Amino acid sequence: MALPITCILPVYIGVDTDEFTRAYRSIAHQTAQPDEILVVLDGPVQDGVESFLDAHAGPQLTVVRFEENRGVAEAMNDALPLARNRWVARHDADDIMMPDRLEKQWPVVSKGEYAAVGGAILEFEGAPDHVVRVRRLPSEPEEIASYVKINSPLNNPTVILDKDAVADVGGIRNVLFMEDYDLFARLIAAGYSLRSLDEVLTLQHAPESMFDRRTDPRLASAEKTMQLNLVSLGLIGRPRALFNYVARQLFRSLPRPLLKLAYSALFHRPAALDEPITEVRGWLAQDWPGFAPEPQDSPAV
Repeated sequence: MALPITCILPVYIGVDTDEFTRAYRSIAHQTAQPDEILVVLDGPVQDGVESFLDAHAGPQLTVVRFEENRGVAEAMNDALPLARNRWVARHDADDIMMPDRLEKQWPVVSKGEYAAVGGAILEFEGAPDHVVRVRRLPSEPEEIASYVKINSPLNNPTVILDKDAVADVGGIRNVLFMEDYDLFARLIAAGYSLRSLDEVLTLQHAPESMFDRRTDPRLASAEKTMQLNLVSLGLIGRPRALFNYVARQLFRSLPRPLLKLAYSALFHRPAALDEPITEVRGWLAQDWPGFAPEPQDSPAV
C-alpha cells in the first residue's frame, strides 16, 4: 500500500531534462512509495521533460501546468491545495531522494505531532557520488524553535509538510531566497512543532553557483525583510534582528574561499560523512534505478 504522501516536484525551463528525470525516478523508486507525484510545470519546460511525463502517465502522476514562470514560492503555493494528501514532500528537480527517505520519515510524520519533518542532506558537485559536505541541523522541536532565531531550521529539500498547517499560517509567502525560512518561522510562531531526523534523506546538487546566490546583492534587502518578519512574529527583538543582519552581511562579504570554509565549518559534520558517502557509492555500483539511465525500450515506471 502506498503512503498517503504527495511528492511535489516543481520544474521550469532552466532545469536540464536529465536532472529532472533523475529526480523523478528517485521518487518513483522509493522503498516506500508515495501515493502521488505532483509535478508542477512552472511555465514552459524543456521538450524532454514533457516527453518523459507523457511516457510515465498513470494514477500516481499528476501534472499541473502554469503558463508563466513565477518562481517556486508561487508555484508551490498554488500546487499545495491540489495535492490529494495532507502530507506533502518537497523535492527539487536537480536533487535526488535517498531510496529510503519516505520510509524513514513516515513513522515520525504519521504521528501527526509535527507541521514539518526534515532531515540531513549530502551536498554533491557534478556526479552524485562526488559528495562534498553533509548538512545537519538541530533535531528536536525545542532546539529548532531556538535555532529559527538565527537561521532557517530545516533543510528545505528534505521536508514533509502538513499542508493544513501551512494553509493555517497563510501559505508560502514570496520572500526572495527565504520562502522556506519565512514559512518555518511562521509555523513555530503559531505554536506548531517541527522535527528533523539526524539521518541523510536527500542528495542536494550544490554547484559553484550555489555560492553566487549566497552573495547575490539582492540578499541584503531580503535579509532585512526576513529579520523584520522575525520581529513581527515575536520570535526576536529588534537588537537581535540588527545583530543577525550585520553578522549575515559580514558572512556573505567574505572572499569566496573563506566563504566556503565558513560554510563548511557551520554545517559540515566530518565524523558523520563517511558512512552515507559509502552508501551512495554502493547504490551507484549496483545501478540503482534512481540514478541509472532509463533504457530506450523499458516500460514506464
